[in-house]
Formats: sequence, C-alpha cells, structure tokens
Amino acid sequence: MPRDVMHRMRRILFVGSVNQPGVSVDTHILSQLIARDLLDFITVETAVAALDILAKRVRLFDAILINSVLPDCDAAMLCARLRRRDIHIPVLILGADDSEMDVVRGLDAGANDYLCAPFRAAEICARLRAQIRAYETSDEAVLPIGPFEFRPGSRVLVRRSTGVRVRLTDKEAAVLKFLYRSDMPVSRTTLLHEVWGYNARATTHTVETHIYRLRRKLEPLAGKITLLINEDGGYLLARHHDLHDLGESARREPHIAKLPVFRPLHATAQVGF
Repeated sequence: MPRDVMHRMRRILFVGSVNQPGVSVDTHILSQLIARDLLDFITVETAVAALDILAKRVRLFDAILINSVLPDCDAAMLCARLRRRDIHIPVLILGADDSEMDVVRGLDAGANDYLCAPFRAAEICARLRAQIRAYETSDEAVLPIGPFEFRPGSRVLVRRSTGVRVRLTDKEAAVLKFLYRSDMPVSRTTLLHEVWGYNARATTHTVETHIYRLRRKLEPLAGKITLLINEDGGYLLARHHDLHDLGESARREPHIAKLPVFRPLHATAQVGF
C-alpha cells in the first residue's frame, strides 16, 4: 500500500482517427495498453463528438488522449475548449512531430502532457498513470463513487440525481480518497497509518468509528447501493460506474466505439471556438 493508481480499470476517451499515418497511435499499441494496464478506451473521431460525449458523461472518464490533428480542429483548440467548459480531467496530446511551437501551444491551451511520435505503449501508460494520480490528489478532482461525485478538495459528496451535498470531515475525506485508490480491501491498520500517521492517540477503533460515521452519512442517500463493504478483515469501496449508460450510447451514437473496433463519426461539423 498504496497500490498503483492504475490497478483498477481506467476509462480513457481517445479522440482521433485510429491508424491515421503520422498523427495517431495505432490499434496494436492501444491493444497493448488495454491488455497490460487495464485501460478501457472509448474512441471518437472528431472534436464535435468529444465535446458531445463529455458534456453528457464526463464523469465516466479518467483522462483524455487527443491526436494533434483532427478533422474539425486541432488538439490545442479542443483542449482550450474543454478547459473553458471546466473539464479538468487530464488531457494528453499525441503530436505528429516535436515542433516546439506545437508543444507550447498544446501545453498553453491546458494540456497536462504532450507526447511526440514515435509513440511507445509503455511511455503512454506511464504518463497516463502519472497524470491521473496527480489529478486525483488535486483540489479540482471530481471522483465518481456510486451515485455520488466526490470532491476531495472541498470535502464534499454530491448526489448526482438530486444535487444533495454531504459534507465530510478532513479525516472522512482522507479515508474515502485512500479507499478510492485501491481495488483490494484495505485493513484498519493500513488506514490508520496512511490517514492518521503515527498519532499515538489514534487506534484501529478510531478507524472503525470514522467508517461508521461515513456509512451513516452515505447510506440514507445511496438507496439500495452498498458503498463501504467489509471484506477480508478490511474495507473496500464499491464503485458503481454507469457503464450501461455508455453501452446504450454506443448503440445509439455510431461515433462512439470501444477499441479495437472503430466506427467513424459521419458528421464533420466545425467546432465553434
């Protein structure tokens, strides 16, 4: 502990044409990423399609990977638009070359990182891990937990369907954030050390008390969903992402696809910037 941030499935929105010579990471590289690092890629071909899916379901994604050249604009323009819409999840740009001007434009537009061809699967993975890890510990993070959005920076849980806000104490937020990053049960002793440090007055009973208080705050609003699970002598945070919503979208909207199958978007409207 702590386990690597990528040890649970991460959903990446890939914006661009798969296998477009010179400006794209190819399907073989993406397949390597999926197999080795539990990355679930959803692809769209244009900036219009990316803005559409993010407007509806931004909480489903952990990061965005953008080709530098798109049919309706370039990556820097799209990134700037995302930031103006207060979309703060990590954005990585895949550049066709290492032109200093292109790199500077992308980073100034709000991209977290800029990778230049030729692309290496291991490096893309490492950079995605680093940016997601940094985002999840930032004040801007919005983390999906069941029917809630968890905002660790302000120590608030928001019920998506109603907008009801649940305020947490510093320690409750720290416990929830630590559990969010693990896909395995976390023991009371581990939580004690990670959240309370070497505080002589804190014991495993302190941990149990905070878990109890968290449950008292969450369960009345979570309905039938159990979020804090006792398992193997520790605690596990259940995350019920709305994957079925994304599946329905892919059937209704042909521009959304999961790799390695790719179905292009037919519309090529220009993005209004």
